[in-house]
Amino acid sequence: MKIVEINNLDKTILPTKKVEEFRHFDIYSIFEKDLDFKIEENIDIKEFEYLKNDYFYNIYFVNNKLLIKDETLKEAINIQEEDFEESFNKLYKLNSYFSHKTLTLKLLKPLDKPLNIINIFKAENSFIAQSLNIEIFANNYIIETFENQDLKQSVLNLNRKYELKENITANISRIQTLNNASIITNIKTVLKENSTLNFVSLDYKATLALNIFDSKLESKNSSLNIDAIVKNFNEEKSANIAFIEHLEESTISDIKIKHLLDKKAQALFDISSTVQNSAKFAKAFQNSQTILLSDEAKINANPRLQIYVDELEASHGASCGTLNEDELYYLCSRGISKNKAKQMIIESIELKVIRKIDIKAIRRYIKDIKRINHV
Repeated sequence: MKIVEINNLDKTILPTKKVEEFRHFDIYSIFEKDLDFKIEENIDIKEFEYLKNDYFYNIYFVNNKLLIKDETLKEAINIQEEDFEESFNKLYKLNSYFSHKTLTLKLLKPLDKPLNIINIFKAENSFIAQSLNIEIFANNYIIETFENQDLKQSVLNLNRKYELKENITANISRIQTLNNASIITNIKTVLKENSTLNFVSLDYKATLALNIFDSKLESKNSSLNIDAIVKNFNEEKSANIAFIEHLEESTISDIKIKHLLDKKAQALFDISSTVQNSAKFAKAFQNSQTILLSDEAKINANPRLQIYVDELEASHGASCGTLNEDELYYLCSRGISKNKAKQMIIESIELKVIRKIDIKAIRRYIKDIKRINHV
């Protein structure tokens, strides 16, 4: 069965090249693929225990069910089902054709260790719809891990809603190393007054990786900071699309994405930030930086600002180039091979993003995942 053949599907939610953001990033072919819509029931999580880490609280997200084995989390976490919500991002709605409910994880207390949500998929040429709301009532660190060795041409549509209560700071990181899969992650944020979401996204390996952010900054002094790395070294396609709207005073959005592209890799940076006349003293920043490592790699960068107020700070920019020849020359003059020198410079660019995560255990965990996946 194909996604376009889902019963009563409103096909306008599937973006075509007629949609502005997808003119240079056509994904419609994945909706016309023959896919298996059955969920793999017999998944032995023991084969994924290498993703656990003693420095974290580890929980598994399998087949739209959260498995929590650590008894110490019972008082800090509440899990329930809630009615499905809409989003400005139409692809968010796709999952409602499979369930009218969404699993909600409520993080009620500050944890003494980061929370690691290990997402497990086992599929072959399948479609997987997964939805999770995370409501955060206390300052916490969260990492989501998406790591499978081979999903064999499967398509994943993942919804995430992050809701931060008043005066909360949440630091959320995600690392994606899904081999031979197409992954669409639809991210919706709700930030209450004086709350700050620091979000770090690391995308590797997937045949197609699309992140769509939908954020309305409706509460005073709320802040959204997104730092991301896209590292594609073959023929992968990656995109980060964001719809940010400032509606209240003193709100902040800061979107910074670095791309490392080799061979025939493609990437899209399409960020739209709108500052309404009610959002005095807002700050809206966008920046795309790209390193092209081959003549065939491509980037389409489209930062956009729509401003309807005078009292604000705003900037947007996009740069594209190759590795710094002076740095290469310096390293090679110290007896380092050219290939090794290139690798060192690329890793230093990645580290600038990874170091946005101020918990050493998370940075070390990311390093281990990268080593396992040779990325």
